[in-house]
Amino acid sequence: MAKRDYYDILGVKRNSSQEEIKKAYKKLAFEYHPDRNPGNPTAEERFKDINEAYQVLSNPDKRAQYDSFGHISGEGFFSDVDFSRNFNDLFGNLFDEVFNVGRRRRPERGMDLKYNLELTFEEAAFGVEKEIIVPKRVICSGCGGGGAAPGGEVVCVMCAGRGEVRYSEGFFAISRTCSSCGGAGRVIKISCHRCRGERLITSEQTIKVKVPPGVSEGARLRIRGEGEAGYLGGPSGDLYVEIYVKEHPFFKREGKDIFCEVPVGFVQAALGAEIEIPTLEGKTTIRIPPGTQPGQSFRLKGKGVASLNGKGKGDLYIRVQVEVPVKLNLKQKQLLEEFARSGEGDENPTVKKFFEKFRELFG
Repeated sequence: MAKRDYYDILGVKRNSSQEEIKKAYKKLAFEYHPDRNPGNPTAEERFKDINEAYQVLSNPDKRAQYDSFGHISGEGFFSDVDFSRNFNDLFGNLFDEVFNVGRRRRPERGMDLKYNLELTFEEAAFGVEKEIIVPKRVICSGCGGGGAAPGGEVVCVMCAGRGEVRYSEGFFAISRTCSSCGGAGRVIKISCHRCRGERLITSEQTIKVKVPPGVSEGARLRIRGEGEAGYLGGPSGDLYVEIYVKEHPFFKREGKDIFCEVPVGFVQAALGAEIEIPTLEGKTTIRIPPGTQPGQSFRLKGKGVASLNGKGKGDLYIRVQVEVPVKLNLKQKQLLEEFARSGEGDENPTVKKFFEKFRELFG
């Protein structure tokens, strides 16, 4: 008997585009697939014809040959379409593209979660333990993750509890995962009232987060197993805690070192003085020498932030900002004028050096 025209089998015109051919194939394959027509040999033959037609018309070279020569022999020029490749691929492509069923449902790892945690400057420097509340999907306590109410699960009728359905194709025989039960061999008839058969429910969980000393802005802490629960017994995902650090009114951080600007009066800078400064551990005092200049830094070793690896600490740098008086009374002005008149030019060496160079260049 003459083979039917491939275009006629798919119900498309000879000038149809590849997209139109693919669309027609998916629609017919879904309609005549053996999973949807168990025990129907007519549907099974129709399904084979549909797949054979698509394998030819979806390939530009084979389609061109078919358009030119049609079916060459009694067996058909394209009779090798189904069996020149792995027989399992024939159906595997269809499952991937059209149904996405027929695969045994396997345990799946739970989703990873992210939580933004804000810390104070001191908490990031010294480390801290925080309790956070994270909404996430966990295994339903009503059914233990099974999805069924007590007594609500029965043996699958389609596969008789085997979890797979067997198909015969001439002297070939293949087994596919049962599409009705997903390979479990049992189906849920009465769902768990709490999770409604989803096996997981959303719940707020309190989690302890141990933040190590020296953590910095943008760091991520990974807490294994504290993400969402896995599906069908799969492992839980992880929780990633992203660190954000509040600004400090005094300190700026660069790596392990911290910097602080401290204002001093010009008399203190000129004569030297003991000044009070802040540190991470509290306030303390340092002595600045006479003639301290604006922007001059003083290092306090080991007063910075701890290293994440636990090896040592950074330093604290105090930058002195000399403040020039903005309001002077009459007596203060007179004293400063007297100070200026009594100077010999060596009290401001930087100024003196600048103007010496200035006169050399400009005369």
